[in-house]
Amino acid sequence: MKPLKLLFLFLFSLPIFSVAQQNLFNIPSGDITRKGKGFYQHQFNLYSNKMESKSHFVYGLDKGWDVGINLVGKGFYFAPEWRILHNDRPEKRALYPILMGTIQKQFHLSSNIDVNFGTQIGYNLSRRISNKEINYFNYALGVFHFNHHHSRVVAGLYQTTPMYVGQGNRLGMMMGYELKINDRWYLMGDWVSGSNDASVAVLGGMWNATPHLQLCAGWQIPNPETPKPMGLVLELNWMGWEILEKEEKTTLD
Repeated sequence: MKPLKLLFLFLFSLPIFSVAQQNLFNIPSGDITRKGKGFYQHQFNLYSNKMESKSHFVYGLDKGWDVGINLVGKGFYFAPEWRILHNDRPEKRALYPILMGTIQKQFHLSSNIDVNFGTQIGYNLSRRISNKEINYFNYALGVFHFNHHHSRVVAGLYQTTPMYVGQGNRLGMMMGYELKINDRWYLMGDWVSGSNDASVAVLGGMWNATPHLQLCAGWQIPNPETPKPMGLVLELNWMGWEILEKEEKTTLD
């Protein structure tokens, strides 16, 4: 199959699976999708020899709940030859692609502090593994809002499975930030502790391209002993509400 045709099929087939919490780059942002609204995020990680992709869709429920679906680990190698990303051997790091359902609950502790609890749980899509195990990623996250609720820092703990993050630690910390510069631009970054496949930092920024669309970019820096390489992270966020409308509502609340 020609590379351009492969890319076309890859990009346009992914959203079909994407029905995940709102994320910064790699960790939940601490936001809850409002009741009856949707949030879609598509992330591309570009390395010297491959591209990885993650897609998320979240739907807001009532009383601080949201639910969604993640598809993690789609992509392709473009060197030394073109081929689809796939791993069904646990001894060779994390399994992918993985389809996971998600659920998250938020508690308001004060006007500036929230606490979120959530989980992502699902299976590797490969048919070659006879004894499949449940993959999951559980977390607890504290969120501190400032600058009239336009900026935040988040920090928390996670607990996961080797089939989801590969060899290394299963319990760790994560933290991140989102700092408003103006109505269009934000600084953004996050970090996941440990030495597994997910243990990286991403530092970058976000641009509000339209009232419903955000574009993000950052540079991935792996932790020591983490198997992931450095790379470019690109992200698209689509919201079923206007960005400034949500900021104004949150400030009033």
